[in-house]
Amino acid sequence: MNGSRPRTARSLKAADRRNGDPLRHRRPVDCQAAGEQCADGRVRHPNKNAGTYVREMEIPGRTMTRQQPATTLSLPATAPRGFSLIELMLALGLGLVVVTGIVQLFIGNSQTYTVLNGQSRLQENARFGFEFITQAARSAGFFGCAPEDVNVVNGLNAPNWSVVPEFDVSAPVQGYDGRGGGNWQPALATLPRTTGGGANANVYIGGNGIDIGEVVDNTDVLVLRAMVQPVRRLTQVLQPTDDPVVEAPGGDNAFEVGDIIMIADCEQAAVVRVTGAAVAAGEATLAHAVGGAGLYENSATVDIPTQVGAPRTLSAVGRSFGPESLVGEVVSSFFYIAPGAAVNNRGDAINALWRKQGSAAPQELIAGIDDMQVLYGIDTTLADNVANANQYVAADAIPDPNQVVSLRVTLAVNSVDAVTEDGNQLTRTFTKTILLRNAQPGA
Repeated sequence: MNGSRPRTARSLKAADRRNGDPLRHRRPVDCQAAGEQCADGRVRHPNKNAGTYVREMEIPGRTMTRQQPATTLSLPATAPRGFSLIELMLALGLGLVVVTGIVQLFIGNSQTYTVLNGQSRLQENARFGFEFITQAARSAGFFGCAPEDVNVVNGLNAPNWSVVPEFDVSAPVQGYDGRGGGNWQPALATLPRTTGGGANANVYIGGNGIDIGEVVDNTDVLVLRAMVQPVRRLTQVLQPTDDPVVEAPGGDNAFEVGDIIMIADCEQAAVVRVTGAAVAAGEATLAHAVGGAGLYENSATVDIPTQVGAPRTLSAVGRSFGPESLVGEVVSSFFYIAPGAAVNNRGDAINALWRKQGSAAPQELIAGIDDMQVLYGIDTTLADNVANANQYVAADAIPDPNQVVSLRVTLAVNSVDAVTEDGNQLTRTFTKTILLRNAQPGA
């Protein structure tokens, strides 16, 4: 090859193909460091071009060198490491933000539940309070077939109805208007009462009166009276001086000794005390014998329109009672506001709606009632014979109890427990107008 042109890489490749040994099919030979002999006996030499090595390959009949880039392996300088302090602080901060959000969401949901529960209880208190009052108001004034007041005989020793307020059939609706400062019009002294010391006044059974010292100041008192169920019919004509005989289906007598009952038809009525009850053959004979000197004992004389102190009789007009006449117990319901027995979640005493019904002791009905105000709808146009409320007045402005045809009751109600964020109760005022079904404004 002396004196010939230098062979290029292209000419070398062509020669390789002619010799049947193409260079491109030979695998590179891995060698050790530069200048050392490789495993196949060839030597690796450094090239003058930086970053490359010269690799010799043996080809039959010639020797050829070819440049190949050096391969450099990058190994980690140190072992794997954990999180840095900054990364930990950042993770803790983000976690704190997430946890705070979750806690705030829980607190918000809990507060919302508490408020909604308080609203629900508030509304239930108002609904039940109105239900008790409405039930008594709708039956108020029911004394059989609407006898005229002047024809109602008071068969008790009481000189007038005001001293026996639990059985005062002359006023089916009565009210006491709270004026503040411990004053009511009319005065609460006419209520059936029992003081904290045990003294009784105007009460049928001792100890079962209202403690008027507990009535919340500036609140109204409402009284509703009626003949209540069960009501029985006479089984035979009743003469004015006889004992009434009433139905007792299955031997069930609806009345007991000591009950104050009314016997009424469409023209007349009488109020007496039962002194005996004999049941036989589905009938009960109710005795009303003359008693002692007590206000609630039967009197030997009565006042009738034609005579004061007339001999004992059941009729103010001298007539008998027919089988259509009704006999029932007279019951008065007294509604008022006083402190209840329970306390709320702050330990505060809670006002409640109370009721004294008949001769029984007062009972707490609904907690969370702070106030009751009552206006009385009166019919001022009696000539039209239509029971219609033309005006609403306070209790002391009622001209005649028989003119009252409706009630407008306002209750101030609270949630009992403190449920707001500032630690207070929810409060709301509800008003309801109630029609008196048995009103007789023209009577």
